[in-house]
Amino acid sequence: MSKYVLYARKSSESEDRQVKSLDAQESEMLTIAKREGLEIVEIIRESHSAKTTKQRPEFNRMIKGVQSGKYTAILTWAPDRISRNAGDLGVVIDLMDAGKLQCVKTYSQTFFNDPYSKFMFMMLGSQAKLENDQKSLNVKRGNREKLKRGDWINSAPFGYLNDKATKTIVLDPERAPYVSQMFELYSSGLYSLKQIASLLFDKGLRTKGGKKLSAGQIHKIINRTFYYGVMESDGKYYQGNHEPIISQKLFEQCQEISGSKSRPRKKTKGFTLSGFITCDKCDCAVTAELKKGKYIYYHCTNGKGICDQKSFNTNEDTLHDFITLDMKKLKISQRMVDIVYTAKLEELKQSGDFHNHALDTARKALESLSMRKSRLIDTFTAGDIEETLYREKLLTLDNEKVNLEKQIVEIEKNNPDPYTTIELVYNQFKRGYTMSKRYRDASPEEKREILSDALSNSKLLDRNIVDLQYKSPYDVFARTPVNASFSELLPDRDSNPDRRHQKP
Repeated sequence: MSKYVLYARKSSESEDRQVKSLDAQESEMLTIAKREGLEIVEIIRESHSAKTTKQRPEFNRMIKGVQSGKYTAILTWAPDRISRNAGDLGVVIDLMDAGKLQCVKTYSQTFFNDPYSKFMFMMLGSQAKLENDQKSLNVKRGNREKLKRGDWINSAPFGYLNDKATKTIVLDPERAPYVSQMFELYSSGLYSLKQIASLLFDKGLRTKGGKKLSAGQIHKIINRTFYYGVMESDGKYYQGNHEPIISQKLFEQCQEISGSKSRPRKKTKGFTLSGFITCDKCDCAVTAELKKGKYIYYHCTNGKGICDQKSFNTNEDTLHDFITLDMKKLKISQRMVDIVYTAKLEELKQSGDFHNHALDTARKALESLSMRKSRLIDTFTAGDIEETLYREKLLTLDNEKVNLEKQIVEIEKNNPDPYTTIELVYNQFKRGYTMSKRYRDASPEEKREILSDALSNSKLLDRNIVDLQYKSPYDVFARTPVNASFSELLPDRDSNPDRRHQKP
């Protein structure tokens, strides 16, 4: 009989919401365990994001338990409770391949230790990772729009304050005058950064912690365009709505003094594989050079002065051939992708979604709260309760209402469209299927786009690439040995469609 570990995870940092979600997950999973007679060896709860493994100590403890044989199966609400990053996905697949993990059971389905189930789990894990990436992209897109409107997106720089009421940046009346003096003193050319720090400290300038500003902190302020009204983010500049502390002319005078005024650099010829390869011996960058006007060769930069790879020149065409061949690892059966895609769409139509369940529960609680408030008012109107107690209970209900309304907004905001994300994952799998051929036939610019989409890093050793590392989800495609079994799986699955629904 399988020995289950019940794993419940909530990523929010709000403690009260963590507890509610974890309790809900645990309750649902225990109901399933009781109904199906599952042996629960231990319950593990975690309140951390699944974006990286390092942030989840309890997840790591669970994995060690599977490796030692303490648990042979995992019970959790959904695949994304376990994995929202490629590393965790690979760890779970590896445990199945090693025969140490019999299955992963969720609210709606069970993933057994067979090629189809592992592929399905891999696809849903990739979907969760994509949802995370989409959220990140949406945040970045929103930040760009705010910057274009002239609104700052981070904490206010020194000399400014965040106005929470208006959500704008305003002058710090205590420190803004000192910032102006910094620029004035530095532009004179008569004071060093340390001298300016000491002068302003003597005049009363302090950090929020009551300390003296360092020369390094003043240097950062002197070189920041924010103070004359221009915001910089990721190398791009935007006109801000905040009030400048200094003029642009004064800022440029300071840049002339510091010698950090930017100068245009001569553009160098771009090479297709630049930035995607490092040296396997010393981890330095691999650079390229053009020989005889048409041949491109790559070699280690020997930036640390300890590597002999600088003398090993590798022809670019040879590296392209290797990458094209290696990308064939990503070619998963198109028929299998279509089968899993169809099955997932059917599941989405038939099964309830946890977010919808939570949203429905919160809305019902809000309706119940309105009824309680109505009864309280009736009781007070009838004279059956004292005014002091009435006011106290009314305040409690109003506070509960505000919290429930916030919870509903948060659930609605964080509930991704499953049909959209599964469609995007499906397209990612299809891109993996055709990537090798597309890379082989692509122009240099198109090759860089493909590498940016799929490649994380690679290592060069003795004129050969020895370690090609892919981004999620392609890294999972490349490292998962179940790929070779897909063709053998199809006839068996077609003849026994209910196999994956059996109890372990």
